[in-house]
Amino acid sequence: MSTVPQFQALLSAKASDVRYRKDSSLIPCPCRTPEGFRDPEWHIANPTEPICNEAGFLADPNATVDITVKAFMQPIQSTRATRLSTEQLIQMFGDIQADDHLGIFPVEWAGKTLDFYEWGSSAEDFVVYHGRRFTVVNANLIPDPDDGNPYHHWEVGARLISDAPL
Repeated sequence: MSTVPQFQALLSAKASDVRYRKDSSLIPCPCRTPEGFRDPEWHIANPTEPICNEAGFLADPNATVDITVKAFMQPIQSTRATRLSTEQLIQMFGDIQADDHLGIFPVEWAGKTLDFYEWGSSAEDFVVYHGRRFTVVNANLIPDPDDGNPYHHWEVGARLISDAPL
């Protein structure tokens, strides 16, 4: 029997609000060079055209998930943060930085599927916890311990990218 309903109830009762934003748009901006880079000069020459994201793709509301979810976010330095060994943390983060966090996220929230695979490295994808913006440096999809369902929850390595208020 699946433990997903119990996990969702635990999140609802005990977890923090975390903003999840993932932009999976595949509409290339006309500013992209043949090599795939953004050309700011194109935007200067075409000021009435839409501005693309950091990866050079135009907004696609059907490809963007931007919701507040319930999740657990703990500083990685906290001894309470994880059951993971130091070796596992180094594999997840590489060099551990002072503001790195471990996140425990649901696979689905409010009818939306959260997907931490293929996370953008240009800041178009992020999570916001306690007013701080994080990128995901690693994510593991963890199966249900009771029935083996591969979609129980995510363990996410999160790295601070902005301390500025949002």
